[in-house]
This record gives sequence, structure tokens and C-alpha cells, in this order.
Amino acid sequence: MITNFSTQEEIIKKLRSIAKIHSFDVVHRISSVFYDVLKISFYALQRKIEGLRERPTGPVVLSTNEITKLFKLIHYHHSQNHIHLVSNELTECFGRNFIEADALSYFEKKVEGNISDKFGRQIFVSLDDGIKFMYKNQDTGKHEIDSKYYLPYRGKRLPWIQHTLKNSKNIYTRTDGSDQELMYVNQYDLPDYDGQGSKCFWIVILRRYKKDRVGPFKFKTAFAIFKYNNFLKRIERYRPITETKQN
Repeated sequence: MITNFSTQEEIIKKLRSIAKIHSFDVVHRISSVFYDVLKISFYALQRKIEGLRERPTGPVVLSTNEITKLFKLIHYHHSQNHIHLVSNELTECFGRNFIEADALSYFEKKVEGNISDKFGRQIFVSLDDGIKFMYKNQDTGKHEIDSKYYLPYRGKRLPWIQHTLKNSKNIYTRTDGSDQELMYVNQYDLPDYDGQGSKCFWIVILRRYKKDRVGPFKFKTAFAIFKYNNFLKRIERYRPITETKQN
């Protein structure tokens, strides 16, 4: 008999019944992992169907190998994720008085430059290319440096870029054409801030182009993800980096 669950609470109740586990905390952790795998499998299946050249004549399913990789991906996320309580220098760009000009100055003085992550990977953040991430033309989707396209929520989180690159162990990779992309993830909790922006995953994307295989990774963009399902949909396209040496 197949049962449809509309909420995570229903999954928890069913698991407690089946496994005869009465500890809410244990079942909640189990259900969280299963929920993530089910949800990310849905996104993987969607992408698999969209990638087919011809319309399928029968049902499209994920292979056992594909599902196993998704389990490993979720395990990696849960084991490496860390929630940072935002305070002190991580809040220095918040406030009404911090404007676009302040963000540009802060980027040049405190974000631009050469840094290393926890595992020794060399990273270069360029001022000329890097500041583009703070601007976006919502009509074209392009990063156009114009005051009317400035994104204050990204400017306010500028201190989180280097903090994420230097502290995150939740790192993912993917190949985009001939280029290698790295995605660093930190989860931040900013108490007493506006409802939507108080908690988020902060994503920092690096790119190393084919022509620069021996050079450092370069900063590409950074952004916040406020909805958990949107985060799962994004990491589905990546694979975890598990080694601790420079790659």
C-alpha cells in the first residue's frame, strides 16, 4: 500500500510507528534525511527528463547508482553544514547608512585580493569582475553595473564572502564545459533581522577556466538562498569535494 505524505510530521509519525522508535529527536533526524533525499531525487528526475533529446515512450526513473549518489550528497551536506550566528564583523555592513558607495569601498579594501580556503586552495577575488555580483538587471538577468540595479542585500553581506571561503567545509564542485566550478556554502543566522533575511544559505561560487588550470580559483559570484528546497535544487547539480588537499 502506497501512502502519500503531505507534511514532514506525517512522515515522522509513520517512521515512529514502523520502527517503533519513540524518541522524537531520533525520528526527526531520520525524516529530515529521507525528506532531503526524496526532494533532491525529484529535482534530479526533473533534470534528467528535461535533458532527454526525445520524448520518452515510458516512465523515466533514476538508477540505483544515481539514487546512491544523492544519498551520499545529502549525507555530505548534513555532516559538513555549520550554522554561524552572525555578530561583530559579520554585521558591519548592515544598517540604513551603508549605501552602494560604501559597498564598493568595502569590496576594494576588505574583499579583493588573494586568500586561501581551509584546505589550502588558492583563491583570487578581483575588484573589476567581482563587484558585478552586487548588480543585476532583473529584466535581462545580466550583471550590469548601474546604481539602479544595485542589490543591497548582497552589499550588506560582503563580509560573508571571505568568511565563507576561509571557514566552510561544505564545498561542492561541477564541470561547466571545460571549466571547473567550486561552490562554498555557509549557513548564517542573523537574529532580530527581517523575517525572510534572518536565516539563509550563503553561496560563494568560484571558477577556474581551462586556460588557467595552474592558476588560482577566481571569485565569480555570491548570493543568499532563503528557501531550503531552492538550496536542495541547486546542490543536486554538484558533487561533494571530500579531499582536504588543493584541487
